[in-house]
Amino acid sequence: MNLKFWLNNARTVALPQSVTPALAAICLAASRWNRAFYEGSSVYDFSLWLALIALLGVICAHLSVNLFDDYFDYKNAGIESRQKLQRAGMRARIGKANYLAEGKATLDETRRVAVWFGVVAIACGIVVLLFRGWPILLMAGIGGFLGFFYSAKPFMLCYRGLGELVTGIIFGPLLMLGMGFAACGCIPSGMGYVSAAVGLLVINILYTHSIMDAGPDTSVGKKTLATLLGTPRKMLLASRLFNFLPFVFILLAIDLKLLSPWMLLTFITLPMAISLSKLMSDFVQEKPGRPEPKFWMGPMANWKSIVEAELDWFMIRWYLSRNYLTFFILVAAIVALAAPAM
Repeated sequence: MNLKFWLNNARTVALPQSVTPALAAICLAASRWNRAFYEGSSVYDFSLWLALIALLGVICAHLSVNLFDDYFDYKNAGIESRQKLQRAGMRARIGKANYLAEGKATLDETRRVAVWFGVVAIACGIVVLLFRGWPILLMAGIGGFLGFFYSAKPFMLCYRGLGELVTGIIFGPLLMLGMGFAACGCIPSGMGYVSAAVGLLVINILYTHSIMDAGPDTSVGKKTLATLLGTPRKMLLASRLFNFLPFVFILLAIDLKLLSPWMLLTFITLPMAISLSKLMSDFVQEKPGRPEPKFWMGPMANWKSIVEAELDWFMIRWYLSRNYLTFFILVAAIVALAAPAM
């Protein structure tokens, strides 16, 4: 088994969930440093190499958490829950940890590789800590605690309906504020509002997934935000909040003059939010039809194979939620670098 095998099993496809917020934080930090430089201020001490080391740490931490999630999820539920899902005809979750179910790797091997990814992440964190001080330790420590106990006992946060919220906190405020601090030694103004918006969109990816997985999750006794909310009305209300509140945070930050008015360009992703909200409404209300991808929804790889596997109903919603997050962050990052700061 080689590195490529483990990178694939660690779900590198989900890395945009962490990498794009981290890159946006670096861009925002660089923008604030650039403004401070021309104003003769020494508040921001931007360091690209520290930012890149922190980014490597974030990537390795994400891969480690994904493998630990497989390890604890499979250890706690095992092959029995997988077979139960298959008998029930539920297909949304059965692709998870196939390498364990098919005997291509053992639980011990998975744990060891997860630990090694974690070791690299910790090493990166120590380097940044030496140059930036204890706030990095605090933010990384909170993130590490939440990430490890996402699936691990005794807290098993994802089994208590807190998985979506915890992930949003980790990949939104904790990640972006930490990356901003690593990049320039302090938290850039406006970062809190952008990170809150990003956190909501990260939650939105998982929440979209958990709505479609409500049946399978209930069958194995796993609690998610969707299963806790229970009713279609409450599920859809939460979905709309996660889809549209990010724009409220951007407007508020602009009004407070913490972000440039050019950040309004993030509103070009509004059609994606509207479309996803409608698709989730159709799903919850069990409206018939098979929606087709549109070019403005972003890339949707292997679509023909997905349709042949009859998983298009699931993947179009998951892809759209992921692409919405990615495009929102990319626009914010480009604006931060190109537009004048307030």
